[in-house]
Amino acid sequence: MVNRHDGAVGPLSINGRMFIQGEDTIMAYDAYNGLFLWKRSNPETIRTGVFFNNSPGNLVASDDSLYYMSGDKCFRLDAETGKTVATYNLPEGMQEKHQWGYIDYQDGKIFGTATIREEIEKKLRRRGKAAVDNTDAIFAIDVNTGKLAWVYQGKSIQHQTIAIGPDQVYFIDSSITSEQRADILRQDKSDLQNLTGKEREIAEDRAKKIDLRLAVAVDIKDGKQAWATPVDVTDCSEIGIGGGRLTLMYHNDKLLLCGANANGHYWQQFMAGNFSRRRLVALSAKDGYKIWSKDGNYRHRPIIVGDQVLAEPWSYDLATGDQKMRKHPLTGEEVPWSIMRSGHHCGMISAAPNMLMFRSGYTGFYDLKTDSGTRHFAGHRTGCWINAIVANGLVMIPESSAGCVCLFSISSTIVLEPREPRNDWSIISSVGKVSPVKNMALNLGAPGDRRSASGTVWLSYPRPRPSRATSLDLPLDIKPKFESSDKYNSVNTRANSIKETETGWLYTSQAIGLSRCELPLIGKDEQAGVYNVRLHFAELDENVKEAGQRLFDVSIQGKTVLSAVDVYAESGGLRTALVKELSGVVVTDNLVIELTSQSQSDKKSLPPILNAVEVIRVSEGK
Repeated sequence: MVNRHDGAVGPLSINGRMFIQGEDTIMAYDAYNGLFLWKRSNPETIRTGVFFNNSPGNLVASDDSLYYMSGDKCFRLDAETGKTVATYNLPEGMQEKHQWGYIDYQDGKIFGTATIREEIEKKLRRRGKAAVDNTDAIFAIDVNTGKLAWVYQGKSIQHQTIAIGPDQVYFIDSSITSEQRADILRQDKSDLQNLTGKEREIAEDRAKKIDLRLAVAVDIKDGKQAWATPVDVTDCSEIGIGGGRLTLMYHNDKLLLCGANANGHYWQQFMAGNFSRRRLVALSAKDGYKIWSKDGNYRHRPIIVGDQVLAEPWSYDLATGDQKMRKHPLTGEEVPWSIMRSGHHCGMISAAPNMLMFRSGYTGFYDLKTDSGTRHFAGHRTGCWINAIVANGLVMIPESSAGCVCLFSISSTIVLEPREPRNDWSIISSVGKVSPVKNMALNLGAPGDRRSASGTVWLSYPRPRPSRATSLDLPLDIKPKFESSDKYNSVNTRANSIKETETGWLYTSQAIGLSRCELPLIGKDEQAGVYNVRLHFAELDENVKEAGQRLFDVSIQGKTVLSAVDVYAESGGLRTALVKELSGVVVTDNLVIELTSQSQSDKKSLPPILNAVEVIRVSEGK
């Protein structure tokens, strides 16, 4: 396999087959059982630098064929055997000085571009790898007849801006007329008059460095221009470190322009606001009319998932540009939807309609349907570009950690199939104020966060911390103090059935010997609140075999509210849920909970236990 940092072309999968590029080969496998199908040597055509240099890929596939380009030719291979079925040349007049630069396939046609050889050779000598930037023409070839369908001659077309729709081919040409430029500048000056403060300052700066391009659509059948319109793409690309070049995507009669920034290491710069001006522009695919534009403040190359633009860590409505919102797990206020990748998080996000795949330390995934947070498949890592492919009803992750020195135990291709849903541990992300708290649910000692069937978000404590404290985890400090050295304990949720509850997982972890904690509920200058407090207990210690072995008192806000709590006796035995609810607790800042072991004359009591705490605001305080 190609070294992970070389930025190789991502794998492809269609019709039950998976195609992968190695250092000097193309390989094909059965996606469902891993059976090796064929291998073809092509050392001269492997394309790297895809995410560092924004070079286009060199492979496309149909149900029965794989296409790859080499020099001035494109080869069609039988997907089952790897044998050459056909060879396609560049259009006449381009073969001598050009080579194939871009390739795509749809409905019996391959689409390509011709790039000047001299330009390619200069970049090869300078970088030691292929890096194809732009072209002045795009064409289509009928794969069955081998005949040229059409050629469209442009000026300067960047490969990243080519997108294929059902009926048209879209791209950005860098050339516009002086009249078109003047029209946009006049419109910008008119809009500027209505702005004040920071908005006006940013608009004036953009006017000075305005980036105007020509958005073009041509008919997919004959290559005739359907429409062309100038568009302002200022700050859509090259903003901040790893800013990325301009790219274009098509979905559902809409075009999205943004930056193809692909390096996933820049959380610190994101948190510092360096990407706040990264812009998103949406056009109508029917006529190029601008539907909306906005500063997206995104960290990584956006993707379109269903009707949403996932511009990490945010999500925007493709039709309107409105930012997706959700309720904050503590305050209940509407805050921007966000996703967090903990640990090392290089590489692109790939997606299916209801799921995201990415690197998050290990291989990570996100269930969009349940919106239940980031989860992990441990012991394995994805690559530095795109290599988690969702197709054929599977998730296919070809090995791409070549050259990695980290200790990942599974250095091989992983293919995952669907299974029955289960609510596993995750990491919940959220932004915005954390007070005043409307509902706080803490699962002490839990290995992760979890959303219950009722919708309550149970936050683990201690909070799961990313290896780099620069992401959007939900920080929380309850200042715990312990009377013993045990602190936290967790047992397997599937092997330990908890009785008397529908949320058994809530009781499979606990704080042992906790003597005091302070739950921050009310911030400075915020109104006091009245809360109901629920304390959740379960005895997990197999050494507890009778009543009286563990006795403790509970105080809230300095007042004893429970005396001689005996979880084993009151719940009815081991692994049985016990809930104590206390009403009408007035809180002006922090909710202080204290647990104290009861002294016994004949034997020492085991330290207090507490599995979970839930506080619910019921009214305003006086």
